[in-house]
Amino acid sequence: MNHQRRVSSDGPMSEKALINTDWQTVSASHPLESLDPAEWVRYGLALSQLIEPTSQSRQQQQQAGLAFAHAVELGAHKEAVALSQRLSTLLSLVKSLELAEVGSGAEWLSTKARRLDRMSQGLIQREVGTKSTIRTLHHLACTGGTVISKCLASMPDVALVSEVNPLNRFGGKFEPTNPLLLLERSYRELSMEEIKEDFLGQIAQAVKICIKDGADLVIRDHSHTDFCRGDVPAAITPILDFLRDDYTLISAITVRHPLDSYLGLVAQGWHQQFIPSNLEEYARRYLKFLDRYEGLPLMKYEDFCMDPDSFLQQLCATLHLDYSPNYRHLFGRVRLSGDSGRGSNTEIRLRERRPMPAEVEVDARKSESLYSLLDRLGYHSDPDRRYQ
Repeated sequence: MNHQRRVSSDGPMSEKALINTDWQTVSASHPLESLDPAEWVRYGLALSQLIEPTSQSRQQQQQAGLAFAHAVELGAHKEAVALSQRLSTLLSLVKSLELAEVGSGAEWLSTKARRLDRMSQGLIQREVGTKSTIRTLHHLACTGGTVISKCLASMPDVALVSEVNPLNRFGGKFEPTNPLLLLERSYRELSMEEIKEDFLGQIAQAVKICIKDGADLVIRDHSHTDFCRGDVPAAITPILDFLRDDYTLISAITVRHPLDSYLGLVAQGWHQQFIPSNLEEYARRYLKFLDRYEGLPLMKYEDFCMDPDSFLQQLCATLHLDYSPNYRHLFGRVRLSGDSGRGSNTEIRLRERRPMPAEVEVDARKSESLYSLLDRLGYHSDPDRRYQ
């Protein structure tokens, strides 16, 4: 191996290093003391991409081969290494098509290459016991979360599971696919540990399927269960509390103007699911939601409606997902639970606020929690207590 000192000490090889056209620079940037097999697969892939028909090509080929072999020694799945070698071939084809200015073919192959890379890295993570990555999306009901989730589900190689919450006990009585819940209803209440164990088993199977398919798993939380049901918000938010020890979580929250989301709840009769059933209590629970996910990237539904392309590019970057403008033609055909809004299946636009019942107007003028919430979210309220 080329035992040059690495250029920097900031951890794994950077994306810049992986696309560098100087193979010696790529070699120098690789941390030779790394025990991460995924890092060695990336190194072998980077080297193999830079091999050119020169007097140094034999040395370059040996470096790439030794990197892949070392990855296997460290525990990398042989199938993962084979996928990376196939990926190298695909990337070479992408480069050739780009040089030939065949843009559509290069884009299609690039998508396939990214899928192979995810499959390879996922297999390595599973083989050596490192944490797999799950993306999570959090929002309350009637905040535009369904249409945003439909757009995310339309991105390349995204597997989105909608409205997940293993502590929800408010569904229908007919649950033929959930034998553990049926056991609880007919036999005894399950403990939190029993619920968690079953949930983690199902998530592990979903992760395994996504790794096999080269897809990115996104879990859309059903936060309404945690914050807007019963006498008080729940003490546990299972998507975060159950998964964070076993997985690397990449998360974001989306919000909407609280008056608009509350009026949506009133229109559905869902405001009666928490006690007391008024705007002050809703705003107080909304603040609890924000407290629980403090520090996560926060994005507004109104911004999504005004410029969906920019919003989704930012959200995909936050969640480390591939973005494609083709979502515009696909999201209308995505079917997810929670589709309770007024919007069409193919149109994204900001609608006028629903008519405000007199009792809600009264509640709004005296709700201190609402004003704290508006201020925290950056929505405007004027001194006359009118809301924008």
